[in-house]
Amino acid sequence: MGVCLSRAGEAVDDYLDGQSRYYREAKNAKDYLKKKQCQSQSIGGDSSHVSAVLNSGISPIYPSLPKASEKHHCRNVYDGDTLTLDNGDRVRLLGIDTPELKEKQPFAVDSKEYTKKYCHGKDIWLSFDGDENKDHYGRLLAFVWVSLGESKWLCINEGLVASGLAHAYSPTKTKKVHNYDKMLSLQKLARTHKRGQWKSYKDEKVITTPNGSAFHKSTGKGSTTSSDCKHLAKSKNLSIIPASQAYDRGVHPCRNCFG
Repeated sequence: MGVCLSRAGEAVDDYLDGQSRYYREAKNAKDYLKKKQCQSQSIGGDSSHVSAVLNSGISPIYPSLPKASEKHHCRNVYDGDTLTLDNGDRVRLLGIDTPELKEKQPFAVDSKEYTKKYCHGKDIWLSFDGDENKDHYGRLLAFVWVSLGESKWLCINEGLVASGLAHAYSPTKTKKVHNYDKMLSLQKLARTHKRGQWKSYKDEKVITTPNGSAFHKSTGKGSTTSSDCKHLAKSKNLSIIPASQAYDRGVHPCRNCFG
């Protein structure tokens, strides 16, 4: 009788141990899937695009925050690249340009929802690039960071570009953020995999100037450098190149030509 009870006890212990192992394995699998889903959502796109970004060495997800980053709380997200802090300061995300809500540009709502998902009503961290931390509107110019847990930090600026919801942007050729080349690489990957606003992208011939930071719509045929843009009225030495080449050089669309 004692032997039978002993074996029964061992069987129960084995069963419970097995259930415990199953629970741990199931929990680990669930945590792994949650982590992968979090990474996928922060980059945007199918598995091939996410894998390409994560394995390219230019992931927008970092193991730690930049030094001297400042912790704040986000009160409101205005659009994809602008938000407001609890203290009333407005922040303009550096190095990117998202579609405009007022002009009802395609993917403007998507870019806002991306930033809102990670920032609205949550703790965020700001890092700056150089000494000029404000623009002429008085907005803070910053990189915005959020925690993904497990020592994972997402740079929202880079995440928007990787998701195809923002262009890499520099107002002039001389004022570029420290990670501008990375932004251009993320932008090219998003265009290659047709993510976000690149989904229906079709290459076209555009006009550039030797020192300009924007490219312009061409109204001519072939290699003719004709344009109705007022910014080209006095420009000389114009060149016509594919828009994709202009993007890869870090030249952004002229807002007068392309809205």
